[in-house]
Amino acid sequence: MADKVTQDMVSQIVEQVLKGQRLDFEQGLALYQKAEIWQLARLAGEITRSRFGSNVYYCINRHINYTNVCRNQCPFCGFSRRPGQDGGYVLSVDEILELVSRSRQAGATEIHIVGGVNPELEFDYYRGMIERIHGDFPELHIKAFTAVEVIDLAEKSGQTIEQVLAELKEAGLGALPGGGSEILDEDYYRKTGLNKSTPKQWLQVHAAAHGLGMMTNATMLYGYRDSAADRIRHLIRLRQQQDESIQAGKGRFLSFVPLTYVPPKSSEDDIGKIDALRDLRTIALSRLMLDNFAYIKAFWPMLGVKLAQIALSFGANDLDGTVQQYGIVDTNEGNPDDSLTKDELEALIIEADGTPIQRDGFYRVYKIQNAHVSES
Repeated sequence: MADKVTQDMVSQIVEQVLKGQRLDFEQGLALYQKAEIWQLARLAGEITRSRFGSNVYYCINRHINYTNVCRNQCPFCGFSRRPGQDGGYVLSVDEILELVSRSRQAGATEIHIVGGVNPELEFDYYRGMIERIHGDFPELHIKAFTAVEVIDLAEKSGQTIEQVLAELKEAGLGALPGGGSEILDEDYYRKTGLNKSTPKQWLQVHAAAHGLGMMTNATMLYGYRDSAADRIRHLIRLRQQQDESIQAGKGRFLSFVPLTYVPPKSSEDDIGKIDALRDLRTIALSRLMLDNFAYIKAFWPMLGVKLAQIALSFGANDLDGTVQQYGIVDTNEGNPDDSLTKDELEALIIEADGTPIQRDGFYRVYKIQNAHVSES
């Protein structure tokens, strides 16, 4: 259909969105491929402002990668090391607590913990990590372990996904991050040779977490051998899962994080050359397709700071946070640093005509820059 789409048809789809009607696959693909970039900016921006005003959210957080040893060896990953390979590491729980302590002293309210699928680590390591962080810093929001890691923990412990999540929640786990989904399409997994949990399994983990009343994030890694159609199908699968979780009335997806593929510096593959317009289109379509998601992140460690700021005009309403050492991807010319300060985040938001809202892990207002802005 997209090849036959005219501007009149694009205008009709735009009108449908403005009336609050849900986009189907063909309509989403048509907008992604045929709408002018200014049309997408205007449409996604208008939808976001109608729901949230000028509010743009951020938090004071820290990312901790407890190990880079991983058995999966995804072809696009420059972070992981094979078991026994030089450069592999595992942080002890004491080392993790030291990082958490320093981050808390610097004002962090959220800790984001993910790592590789390390066959040498037992379930007690993960549970003990969460118990000790929560015990020493009960005020911190702990967001940890992707669906891929949770599946591995179930296999290691001989428990079900629900049992693992319930045990971690009792230990102090507050939410799940969204990593590990890549593109939620079985054909894509086969085409790229991914040796990890399937799209269906990823969705099952998040559905189980929602069933326990937990909040989670969702992601999409795009730009590595995927098509525009793959991305739209991914968004629709997330939207369907969110519909089911909202109807159940327990947990749900809090935010969606589009992650642009950043090639490792060691890569000789020309896939993933930075395409700012593709990134902005993806942000905008995420807002338009995911009508049941409140928050769309412009994740600056992968977009780069300047492009993330522009993305606030394309439907994004969250800049994530200070991050403090994001080690999953290599830095690039758009992202020479691995941390931003609170003042820098607020300045970026204000320059983009937004109102900075410091949030906690559940998007409750932590501190309001403008006293006239109400919590949404």
